[in-house]
Amino acid sequence: MATFWHCTNKKGSETVQDYLCSTCQEKTIEERADFYCKSCINFYCQKCIYKHDLLFTKHSLYGRGDIKAWPVDEKMEDFLLKCDNHKEEKLTMFCEDHSQLCCCNCAVLQHSLCKKVTLISDYVKNNSTDLQQMSVKIQTILEEIKKLQDNEASIRSVHSSYDAQLNKIQATRRKINEVLDEIEKETEMQ
Repeated sequence: MATFWHCTNKKGSETVQDYLCSTCQEKTIEERADFYCKSCINFYCQKCIYKHDLLFTKHSLYGRGDIKAWPVDEKMEDFLLKCDNHKEEKLTMFCEDHSQLCCCNCAVLQHSLCKKVTLISDYVKNNSTDLQQMSVKIQTILEEIKKLQDNEASIRSVHSSYDAQLNKIQATRRKINEVLDEIEKETEMQ
């Protein structure tokens, strides 16, 4: 699995890290990864991806635009689960009153008066059905939005068709008026 490279962004006093190219890392070179190959379970920089693509033409690659498909490294997961106030502690508690994750120390020091402070694992177990219901609701809403977008596209199509027909009618009316004007002039001349 890829390790991480230090960048300039900071969270507290620690630096936020980024993925390193697996191939370059084997050569003790720290090069930022731009691609992840799910088949190889490796990360590649711009230079190394070319060689990978020559050998493995059917592998699925995920670029920086698809970084959500990249796996989370254990080091990064540990970094994300550290308490901002107590760097040595992991986030293990959830305060429902403040909707905030916290470590045991924060739970005692800052959330002792709160009514609902529970272990994250217990909270997830107790609320998993709520989360599933919420997921179903979100899917339903997304489907409705998709239908509305399709309807909006249909409405736009009808509007453009209406506009085109209106333009044809107006053009035909102009032609009729021109012909009538011409007939009128001919009649007056006789």
